[in-house]
Amino acid sequence: MRTPRTIGGLRGVVLAASLCALGLGTMGTLLITGADTASGQGRAAGKVLFFYSAGGVLTDDGTLWQYRPDIGRWMTIDEAFRQEGRTTHILPLPVPVGEIADMETFGFILTRAGQVWFYEIESDKWKSIGTPAR
Repeated sequence: MRTPRTIGGLRGVVLAASLCALGLGTMGTLLITGADTASGQGRAAGKVLFFYSAGGVLTDDGTLWQYRPDIGRWMTIDEAFRQEGRTTHILPLPVPVGEIADMETFGFILTRAGQVWFYEIESDKWKSIGTPAR
C-alpha cells in the first residue's frame, strides 16, 4: 500500500522556495504562458494538478509543462524535447487527466484504478505495464 507523500524538513523548504520562484503560488493555480507556434501569441493553461521533477507541472487540461530557466519560459514537454533536438509524442497523455492519481516523472503515471503507464522514449509510445506480481 502506498502511503501519501509528505514534504517536510529541508526538502519542504527547498520545494516551497522552488514553487514560489516558478510562480506556482500558494494555491497551486497558475497561468502558464508559452509561445503559440502559429501566431506567436501566448496561451494560458489551467490549474496545476501535479508537479513532476524539477520545473515540470501537469495542468487540468492534460498538458505537461516544463519551465526552461535558460530561456525564461514555459513550454509543453514535447516542445522542450524539440529544443533539445528530439521529437517526442508524449502528449496527449494515455489516460484522461482526471484518472491520474500520481506521477513521479513525465513518463510514469499511476491511475486511480491502479493502472501503471510508462512512456518509452526510444519507441516514443505510452505502454500500460500492469502492476508488480509475486
